[in-house]
Amino acid sequence: MLDSLPPEVLFYIFLKLSSKTLILCSCVSKPWRSLITDPVFVVSHLNQSNTNRGGDRLLLLRRCYGTGSKNGERYSLHFDTETLGIYKELKLPYVNWNENFKLVGSCNGLLCLLGLDIFLWNPSIQRFLAVPWPSDIFTVYGTPYKYALGFGFDSRASDFKLVRLVYIEGESPLYDYELPPKVELYQLSTRSWRQIIDPAPCYEILKSQWTQIFMNEAVHWIAFTRSRRGFRCVILRFHMDSESFSTIALPHSLVNEFPQNLKVAVLGGSLSVLQCGWYPFGNRYVSSVWMLRKYDVPESWTKILSVDPSQGLGMALRCRENGEMLMTSRNGELVSYKPENQIVKGLGIRGAHDSFFLDTFVESIALLNQGKRIVKEVLEDDDWDEYHGTSATLN
Repeated sequence: MLDSLPPEVLFYIFLKLSSKTLILCSCVSKPWRSLITDPVFVVSHLNQSNTNRGGDRLLLLRRCYGTGSKNGERYSLHFDTETLGIYKELKLPYVNWNENFKLVGSCNGLLCLLGLDIFLWNPSIQRFLAVPWPSDIFTVYGTPYKYALGFGFDSRASDFKLVRLVYIEGESPLYDYELPPKVELYQLSTRSWRQIIDPAPCYEILKSQWTQIFMNEAVHWIAFTRSRRGFRCVILRFHMDSESFSTIALPHSLVNEFPQNLKVAVLGGSLSVLQCGWYPFGNRYVSSVWMLRKYDVPESWTKILSVDPSQGLGMALRCRENGEMLMTSRNGELVSYKPENQIVKGLGIRGAHDSFFLDTFVESIALLNQGKRIVKEVLEDDDWDEYHGTSATLN
């Protein structure tokens, strides 16, 4: 009976289905698969999922057990409830692990992973795609001194994009590399890299400790310039739609901070900066949160949290509507913290204290047509007390 329905009717029926159900539907017939994998439908289904997420909001949680192998990486989806109830344990498809493994970011149901290679991963449908390394800059300039990545979605082009800032070795007396960095862009729709001709601002990004977030159509990093007097930090952003750069000024008290003590975040839907680290002068630990109340208005920076070092708390991960903060503890546990009465409650979720990543997650069917499928789960050694590590055999 459904086969006799017009495509436009099937389109709206399919919009109501979950990612898991759509995978089954795509196996029914070639016309159905063609409709479900059409880029217009993929984006429409994503928009529908974003509109409908409410009481069943999901959170993506990553943490690492510091064993020095990929078995230490653990990913899971949780309900956004008081206890963070488990929704699904995820199988990490990444097999080319190394000690510099990094979760670059999460956007519209896709994760960008970096190790020996770059991978895009959709855990909802267990599909992944290897992103080739760009070759032009390697060919012209040689091996980069360092680079940083930014991952996001261009809603105007309905396309996922990955931007890379490449710092080439130089001979400056102050730097080991040239400024400004070279810029390359990867588009999922073309599955290819190209160079961005417009020059990037002359800012530096940390060699291995960089983090990024995506919001308001732009990737954001902590960036800085340096002189013999010290650092001057800003938020550097790359707009995915216009493929251009701009900056946002930081609160005055953070401008001259050590860059490694600052991270960008999205808390309560607002751009935020996390200040967290040990200060050898005075032997003190600082953990605070600044929120930009009005996006792109530096005067609206507000300090919303400053944690007493005696409480043993680390980085803030999420700000809930009731004002409660989800944070890491310095002994490696995910905790909830109520600033008004300074009550800390452990949630029984552990990992290396600096390895936690928490973000809202929406299930999508991105990569259904482009990605490879994880076909077999293999249990490996028991790095975790509760669970075994997992890897995957790929086809």
